Amino acid sequence: MTASVVPQDDFLMAVWSIQVLNYSDVVVATLLVYDSLLRFQQDAAFLAQANMNVPKLLYIGARYMPLLMPIPNLMFDLVPHMKDVDCQTLGDLAAAFSMMVAFCAECIFVLRTCAMWEVKRPLRWIMFMIVSGMAVAGLIIFSFVPKQYVVVPDISTCQPFQTAKTPGLLAAFLMLLMLEFVLVVFTTIRAAKNYRSTPIPLLTRLLAHHIFYYGCGLLFSTINVLCLALFEYENAAVFFSPQIIMHAILATRMHYQLWESENVRKSDQSEEHPMSSLRWQPPEEIATS
Repeated sequence: MTASVVPQDDFLMAVWSIQVLNYSDVVVATLLVYDSLLRFQQDAAFLAQANMNVPKLLYIGARYMPLLMPIPNLMFDLVPHMKDVDCQTLGDLAAAFSMMVAFCAECIFVLRTCAMWEVKRPLRWIMFMIVSGMAVAGLIIFSFVPKQYVVVPDISTCQPFQTAKTPGLLAAFLMLLMLEFVLVVFTTIRAAKNYRSTPIPLLTRLLAHHIFYYGCGLLFSTINVLCLALFEYENAAVFFSPQIIMHAILATRMHYQLWESENVRKSDQSEEHPMSSLRWQPPEEIATS
C-alpha cells in the first residue's frame, strides 16, 4: 500500500467527499431499517412457511446480510480499544459483506430469468458459478490488488486514507453492469414472446415479468459505474452502498411476490371453490336468487 499527501488544492474536495459519503451511508441505513420494519410481517411469514432451498437461503442472505455492512466502521469508530486496527482490514471486511449481498441479490435475478426461460438445472448451476466468480473476482480486486492512497490531514479515524481510483474495481462493476443488461434483454425478449400469444398489453406483460426490478437494478449499476469513472476521492464510492442495498431490496421484494403468487395459485387449486372464481353480487341479486 502506497500513500501520498493530498495536494492543498484538493484538500477541500477530499473533505467534502468524506461528508457526502457519510450522508449517503446515513440515508442507506435509514432506508434499510425502514424497509425491514415495513416488511417485518411478510418476512416472518416467508421464513416460517417457505421451504428450505437455495432461493430461500439467497433471500436470507440478501435480506439480512446488509445489516452487517456498517459493523466494521462502527467497530472502528465506537470501540476505543480497537483504534489501532488496520483500516485496510476493516475496509476488506466491509467489502466482503457487500460482495456477499450483491452475490445473493444477483443470483435471485439470475434464477428468476432462468425460470422464465425454463433453463435446465445444469445450465442454472453454470450461471450460478459465473455470478460466484464475479463476486470472488470483485472481492480479490478490492482486497488484494495494490492501491494508491492519499493522506488527508486533520481527519479522524480511517478517513485520512482515501483510496485513489482503482481500474480493477471499475472493471468488476462493469462486468456486473453487463450481466444486468443481459438479464434485462432476456427478460424483455421473453415478455415480447408471451405478448404475441396473449391479448394482454405489452406494458402489463413486462411488469408481470418484473422488468421494473430489473430496470431499477440496471439503473443503479449504471450510476455507480459513472461515479467510479468520473469522480475523485470518496465521491467515487458514494453510490456503492446504495447500489448494493437497493439490489438486495429489489431482489427480495421480487422473490417474495413470486412466492406469494405461487401460494395463492396452489391454494386456489386445492379449494373446491377457489377465491379467484368468486364474484361479489349485490344484496338484491342474492335475495332473489
